[in-house]
Amino acid sequence: MIKLKHIVALFLASGILAGLAFFLNAQDKMFLNRKNTEVSSGSIATEEITDEQDSIPFEKKLQDELKIISSSYSKRSKRNIWTLARGKTIVVYLMQAQKFIQKRGGSILWMEELSDNPNSYQSARVDVLTPKRDTLHLTLQVSENVFMKNASLMSIAFQTTSLSSEIIAKLNNLDFPFDLLVPPFGLNDDFYKDLNKIRNKEIVLWLAMESTKLNKVHNKLRPLRIHHTAEQIEETISDAKEVLPNAAGVATRYGEQAVKHRQLLQAILKPVEKKYMWFLDLSMEERTVVPQTCKDFEINCKVAFPYNPDNSSIEDYIHQKLREAPKSGTSVMVIPLTEQNLSKLENIAKKAAKQGTTLVDLSTLFNSK
Repeated sequence: MIKLKHIVALFLASGILAGLAFFLNAQDKMFLNRKNTEVSSGSIATEEITDEQDSIPFEKKLQDELKIISSSYSKRSKRNIWTLARGKTIVVYLMQAQKFIQKRGGSILWMEELSDNPNSYQSARVDVLTPKRDTLHLTLQVSENVFMKNASLMSIAFQTTSLSSEIIAKLNNLDFPFDLLVPPFGLNDDFYKDLNKIRNKEIVLWLAMESTKLNKVHNKLRPLRIHHTAEQIEETISDAKEVLPNAAGVATRYGEQAVKHRQLLQAILKPVEKKYMWFLDLSMEERTVVPQTCKDFEINCKVAFPYNPDNSSIEDYIHQKLREAPKSGTSVMVIPLTEQNLSKLENIAKKAAKQGTTLVDLSTLFNSK
């Protein structure tokens, strides 16, 4: 009997231990599932569909995200080398990669920008832990010569006070959009009629503004002066818009005094804002307050530097503006409208495309972010 009691007690103890073990095992599984959920849904959300369920490898997805232009393997460094198109800095590429990797449940183990890679414009070393917990050893390098399509924008604007049939024909043969800076006052009616013969153009009100260069001869241009009232300035801008109703923006003509005078600028920008136009400062005045004053209005403003024959040749200026686009993302070229200058631009669209620059009108450039 004693032995039987011992056996029953042993069975009861074994059952309790087995139940406890089952309970603890279940709790552990629940805990691990909960922790995995917490890790995968941390501050950056992961995709609901895991890579195990997806037929496309993670490495291929990352390549597609970064739009690499070539891939190779270095036995020496034991790294995959991915070449990227020029048009973004390596820092921007790294931020893009990090966001993509973390969103899909992976992580960055090591990230280091390199300064000693002679084979690329910019480069970086990156170690990645994939969602499947594999490790990718990468070297990302930005190509020196291959540019990303639409990586930068450039606008070409022509200052014009006269039109000939030859110039109109040349303008209509251009294979890119362009802007015409047109004085709304002081020109004969035939000039404004000839504007309608030009295709693929955008019109800009080229308004004379306060300057030490102004004299009585310029009165026909109806310049915007410091002594004018806000009402007079608004009336002048309204009249200009009636002459050229399709004008998309306003650009300064002269105006080095106007862009330093905040009160005058406010009186100019208010009616410009009302008419849904933008404002371009071409005064080349270093002390311009256009960027600061523009913040008081819901209007886009930019400062650009037109061609100055005292500083460079037209060829050097065009070359400078082309180089500026991929470096800063945007570039504005402003030159006088002449047959000779037009001939200098015959292949500019192709040259721009080779470096990933798209030629657009000023409105498109103003609205780009």
